[in-house]
Amino acid sequence: MESFIYQMTFIVTFVSISILAIRKSMQVASTDDFAVAGRTLNAPGVSWIIIGTLVGGVSTIGTVQTAYTHGISAAIFTFGSGVSCFLLGCFFAKALREEGVVTVSEYLGKFFGRNFRYYSSAINSLGMFIHVVGQFLASIAILQAVFALGDTLSVLLTMLLIGIFVISGGIAGAGLIGKIKFFMLYLIMIISAGVALYNGGGLPKILSQLPQDIDMLGFADYGIKTATVDMFSMIVGVLSTQIYLQAIFSARNIREARNGAFLSAVIIPPIGVFGIVVGLYLRANHPEISANPAQALPYFLHQCFPPVIAALFSAGILLVVLGTGAGLVLGVTTNLFHDFLQGRAGMLQRIRPIRLIRMSTCAVLVLASMLVFTGLDSTILKWSYMSMGLRGSTVFAGLFIVIFFKRFAESKVLLMLLYCLPILYVLLNI
Repeated sequence: MESFIYQMTFIVTFVSISILAIRKSMQVASTDDFAVAGRTLNAPGVSWIIIGTLVGGVSTIGTVQTAYTHGISAAIFTFGSGVSCFLLGCFFAKALREEGVVTVSEYLGKFFGRNFRYYSSAINSLGMFIHVVGQFLASIAILQAVFALGDTLSVLLTMLLIGIFVISGGIAGAGLIGKIKFFMLYLIMIISAGVALYNGGGLPKILSQLPQDIDMLGFADYGIKTATVDMFSMIVGVLSTQIYLQAIFSARNIREARNGAFLSAVIIPPIGVFGIVVGLYLRANHPEISANPAQALPYFLHQCFPPVIAALFSAGILLVVLGTGAGLVLGVTTNLFHDFLQGRAGMLQRIRPIRLIRMSTCAVLVLASMLVFTGLDSTILKWSYMSMGLRGSTVFAGLFIVIFFKRFAESKVLLMLLYCLPILYVLLNI
């Protein structure tokens, strides 16, 4: 009976929230509405999109998982996210917004040529595509914890739910999901951290019960070099990712774009702190999770809250995960449509643009679900850092040159270096 109440509460909560997002589909009439919301967003609207995509399974399930296995090194993702958003507002928002482009590759193509636009768009899309895998893994962890589903059904259901969010509302739907996610996520993580501290007898007692053979409060076991590379990858990855910059492109003006980035920089890092508290509590008191640490947060919710509350929170976490996956898929689709498909001659001209972009979304989702089956046992953060590094090596250097050293943009040597950076990154990480 308790399991039935839990599952029904989960379903009702999630369906109710999803209906709010789907209603946004009524406002999407063109590809401009779909991709940049008609460039009408204020600062909170910009922030909702960034938060709605950047804060997802990695910031919640992935952070608790890594805190359980490696301690405070789990803060790298959310702290790096905050730093990235701050830098985005300080140095990049003005230049990006005033160009009036839709994709960051389109922006780079104005300075480095059409071929580099296609090259950077393809690899940037691949990076986002890889990040989608992390969201699939987080979603699978929740669905299996709540319904005990198998891998195949969990993947297919995740694909369907992400598809509904993306296809229905585009960037406007991502913004609405981000707004709902913000309030739900803070509520869930603050209460969870509070319960963890209460059940654990306070932070000092939790810390005293951590394994002594592992450096949970430092980076020795995680690796100083690994932590440094992950932080760098995180920062340049955010500053190079289509969907985060797409929020800037969607702003009403430069001021709203900047303020939206600054608001995100303030909001995101505390979420990681709350997740670390939960992860450390679980490591100190529940060693049985070590067999499957990806289930750490769902396990905590199920064990520490009444069924109705646990189901409500689990549904909220699933929304967080799917919202991020939807935003990343939207970024890939925007690149695919605007950089490769739009304006092409032949059979594609017979398809309405808004229908074509939605068809592209379906294709991306199917391919992503196929890739997920190759890494069902992977650490969620592993996929995210790999993704960030790939995106950063492709876009960040060119973006940095254009914004700070534009006079060098015509250098052939520099252009060749920009082509080589992604290849070098892949070779160094094989």
